Amino acid sequence: MKVAIEMFSMIIAITLGCILFASIISSNNQVSDARDFYNVAVNRIEDSNCNDSVIHQCISEADEKGYKLNVQDLTIYNEQPSRLITLEYSVTLPVFSLFGEKFNKQGVIEGYAR
Repeated sequence: MKVAIEMFSMIIAITLGCILFASIISSNNQVSDARDFYNVAVNRIEDSNCNDSVIHQCISEADEKGYKLNVQDLTIYNEQPSRLITLEYSVTLPVFSLFGEKFNKQGVIEGYAR
């Protein structure tokens, strides 16, 4: 009987550990996806020389993915356009949704396109 209780408690501990690690991996994947989208958007804006139609297309794609992309014009000289690009995203932790709570963490990535 003692072995059965030990095995049962070990199985519960392993299951909880797997759920916790899966939650951490999921949140890291969400952050990685946001960072990848940000890098692609900045590269597209830089390659187009800060074209307004490309900027609006990137903003609409960010809205479709659930992100908020802000682009501010910081151009001093017309020959060298510069934009401050800010991406706001949210990360949900699935382990808290198992208990009925929805826990969201907000993240921001900032950088320049020149």
